[in-house]
Amino acid sequence: MKLMLYVLFMFSLTLPAWAQQKDDSGPVLSANDSSSLADEIKQNLHPLVRKAIVPSILIGWGATHMDDEGLFEGSEGLRSAVQRNYSNFYTTIDDHTTFAPVLMAVGLKLAGVKGEHHFTEQAVLLGMTYFLNRSITNNLKSITKVNRPDGLSNDAFPSAHTSTAFAYATFFHKEYGRQSIWYSIAGYSFATATGVMRILNDRHWLSDVLAGAGIGILSAEVAYLIYPLLQRKIVNSFKEKEKLSIAPFYSQGAGGIAVLYRIH
Repeated sequence: MKLMLYVLFMFSLTLPAWAQQKDDSGPVLSANDSSSLADEIKQNLHPLVRKAIVPSILIGWGATHMDDEGLFEGSEGLRSAVQRNYSNFYTTIDDHTTFAPVLMAVGLKLAGVKGEHHFTEQAVLLGMTYFLNRSITNNLKSITKVNRPDGLSNDAFPSAHTSTAFAYATFFHKEYGRQSIWYSIAGYSFATATGVMRILNDRHWLSDVLAGAGIGILSAEVAYLIYPLLQRKIVNSFKEKEKLSIAPFYSQGAGGIAVLYRIH
């Protein structure tokens, strides 16, 4: 049962990268009627619904493993196995792997690898992702009050480290996944390693990590869906006829840009 859990868990974590690559390449024509029907249904689904499938599975899977044996021996069973085999395990690397996808994104930008958005837009998207992720995660911690495995506090669910790591990994994947699937694999690998180390450090239950991964992915997906809408709204508000004017100015040794917006 444990082996099946590990295999399914790892497979679920790689689905976002695989699914996005499929979406980016466009619809695939097939002679098989059932396959064509499945493609058509998938294309007609609302983007948020399609993108929320994998995160919802992870969050739901985590919720069903909270404080009980659950399926596949659950959080308690996995912790017992970890304590038997890795009782002396301790590392602080998980405090740093969380930010690995962001550092890789900066590195690629400095190396001249083009992302999906300009650097300033990436910063905005990353900020939106972070805000959504922290808001959801912190509120859930306050509501659920689940004790950590080591008993040091009652803010275990969901794992903030894992949630942040998967949020950043999804951001990295959406910016550079089209360039190479190996970028996506690298980002999600760091995120997965973060979650695994949180369990090995006895800081989180399996349920915390699963839910955290789902929340992280969902946060980034929502941010990327909202951003174009906000962008269009802001641009349109400044494109109303003759209401916006931008002009340079110079006066008494000081210069700058004047932005004027006429209300009436």
